[in-house]
Amino acid sequence: MAGNDENLDNLLGRLRKPRALACDNLRRSVGSLGRLIEDPGGGNTEYTEFLKAAREQASRVLENGVALSKAAVLLPVGALAMLEGRAFPDLDISILGIGNHRYFLFHSAFGLVALRYLYRRWLQSQKDPESLRSRAIGKVAGVALGSFALGVAIHLAADVLEPKSVVFPFFGSLVEGTLVDDRIWLLANSLWAFQIGARTFTLILAPELAAARAYMAQHFASLAGSLHGGNACCSS
Repeated sequence: MAGNDENLDNLLGRLRKPRALACDNLRRSVGSLGRLIEDPGGGNTEYTEFLKAAREQASRVLENGVALSKAAVLLPVGALAMLEGRAFPDLDISILGIGNHRYFLFHSAFGLVALRYLYRRWLQSQKDPESLRSRAIGKVAGVALGSFALGVAIHLAADVLEPKSVVFPFFGSLVEGTLVDDRIWLLANSLWAFQIGARTFTLILAPELAAARAYMAQHFASLAGSLHGGNACCSS
């Protein structure tokens, strides 16, 4: 186990080093631009405005670079986990046989509840939750769990439209002679799985969601203001 942790730390270190160097250089550039703006020398207004525009663009590149580096890891993980979640309920065929297809444990959100419990226990067990290693593993695992849950939810929602009952032990079906109860079971568990996925994403992507809301508020508010001003001019 210690060997696996050491290998993971080495891998994270190798992945982090080029990005860290690039980000550090860009941060230094932004800092240098800020110092030049504070003391431009000669009081040239055009030069100062140019420096401010350069600093703004460099800051955007820095923010976008960090976001893109995260997306380069999280998007493939999420896509693969969603595909696995989409296929998970049908594992009952290979494990229990075609006669037990749609076995209730596989066609429910119970497994997701167990995975969410284990994930939360792992988060709570971290001695240094703010370390890069803990945050990286926690975010990747959280995206995998949330995407897997969404995949399961999509599968169960699609099964609602198919004419086959859910299999329960001992008594086969909840109500014989009708599929209404089976569809209610599938729909309810689909919604439950969607909820688990959505709450997991909200938990692990809270900083990114806050940054996105701030970006939308800043840029679209200014755009809305410009449009409103244009409309006012036209109406006058």
